[in-house]
Amino acid sequence: MLTRRKFIQQSSLLAAGLMVNKTDLFKMHKDLGLQLYTVRDEVKDLKNALRKISAAGYTNLELFGYNNRMYFGNTVAQFSAMLKENNLKTVSGHYGLSDMLHAPDYNWNTWKYLIEDATLLGHKYITIPYLDDKHRTGDDFKRIAERLNKGGELSAKAGITTAYHNHNFEFEKEGDITKYEILLNNTDAKLVKFEMDLYWVENAGQNPVDWFKKYPGRFPMWHIKDMEAPSATGAKGQTCEVGKGVIDWKKIFAAKNIAGLDYTFVEQEQYRHPVFDCIKTSADYMKKNLLK
Repeated sequence: MLTRRKFIQQSSLLAAGLMVNKTDLFKMHKDLGLQLYTVRDEVKDLKNALRKISAAGYTNLELFGYNNRMYFGNTVAQFSAMLKENNLKTVSGHYGLSDMLHAPDYNWNTWKYLIEDATLLGHKYITIPYLDDKHRTGDDFKRIAERLNKGGELSAKAGITTAYHNHNFEFEKEGDITKYEILLNNTDAKLVKFEMDLYWVENAGQNPVDWFKKYPGRFPMWHIKDMEAPSATGAKGQTCEVGKGVIDWKKIFAAKNIAGLDYTFVEQEQYRHPVFDCIKTSADYMKKNLLK
């Protein structure tokens, strides 16, 4: 029987819950993630690459290499089995579907096939990774926002979220705003999320935390790749192991709830040491300092 006292207590708890800032409800997964592109030259021996990724301490892979519903000559089912053999899961993949992004009369068939394959892999996110330099006008970004919304509607029915991954060109101005803002302003926040590549945001002279505050909850995935100090000529540094560069990771991670952070993925594009040594260095830093 619900007494008056219990009713008041429950009502008070409900009211308190409603007053909690929604950004405080996000919880970062502590799975150690790696973008597979980091070891792109090693996937020619795919089984060995997956084994070494797992041995370095990673448990979550963000995929690349999808082509004609295959991964490096393997069917999606075969590739999924290889991941499981190495105690790896995948919650996101990078999919460069140029027809979906740019074809005037796109019929959404390749997107529907992709959703089927992403479901088999266990993806939570389908991520658009890149726009070629021929499709970067303001009108292109408006069209892509529309396509992302439609893709988001279709993927949501399968329990998957559509996302977009940035580089630095998205921070170029189109009139009074950046092209990144065109995407953010013209996509449905419930259907389309953003994977923030923190290296490229910093490379563009932007402060990631400013973007989190302006668009709270829109950035559930982050690419974690560090930046070497600028050279004597003033050139911006290349990517390096996490913790070895100049990016202030602790400051950024302090704002993870505002961003809505869900998953992080280490990525590195250039190396001064063997790649598997690099990913182990980054893994150790992440576990010790950031994934707490």
